[in-house]
Amino acid sequence: MTKPTLHDYDQEGFLPTTYLAVLTIIGGGAEYGYEINKILEERNYRDWVDIKLSSVYKALNELEKRDLIRGKKAKKALRPSKKTYTLTSKGKRHLRGQIIRCLSKPPAPKSLFDLGMSAIFLLTKEEALDALRSYMNELDSRLSFLGAHVKAIENLKFIRESAPDRMVGDMKASDVPDNAPLGIILALFKRPYVRVQCEREWLGELIDHIERREDMFQFKEKKRGDGRRK
Repeated sequence: MTKPTLHDYDQEGFLPTTYLAVLTIIGGGAEYGYEINKILEERNYRDWVDIKLSSVYKALNELEKRDLIRGKKAKKALRPSKKTYTLTSKGKRHLRGQIIRCLSKPPAPKSLFDLGMSAIFLLTKEEALDALRSYMNELDSRLSFLGAHVKAIENLKFIRESAPDRMVGDMKASDVPDNAPLGIILALFKRPYVRVQCEREWLGELIDHIERREDMFQFKEKKRGDGRRK
């Protein structure tokens, strides 16, 4: 058994997100590597986690070494070279603790937007506004996408009857199981929807602030090659 080191966790004691995603999916009942990959695709895990096909099998190997999952050769008649995976007792305890920490004390996400914002004075006012308005358009697209899915989930019963082929997440409304955890699915769409709404409002205020108080941002002179700031 390989004991986890400090390098296997971040500063807050979380497993790497790839490992945690795979552990979560196994905890939900998936047994095979290909099944885990299918769930990653169907449930849009890759929107939250930077995870590739090869990363899944690496995670399975590492989780098994740490005694968080147990791999077992599948029956020869089914898949001779494949393993099935289940959580160990240690894995169940560990996953539960990780979920509680994710919900109660999630790590602060890093943002490239913040890095760009810190260097905005290196742009001209026009360049900065063009970039921010482009981001505003992207936020509008995300709001439209997320809002449509929120409404679809909230009105799933009606949509199943009136438009069964309409997509809800990555599934047709008619294909959503009766026992699907709709409360969880709705929360996973509504949280980013509300966050994007708030960010859009903040971005609108920032753009308005730049337009009215350019002097507070010390933008680069419009003349190319000058390099001076106002």
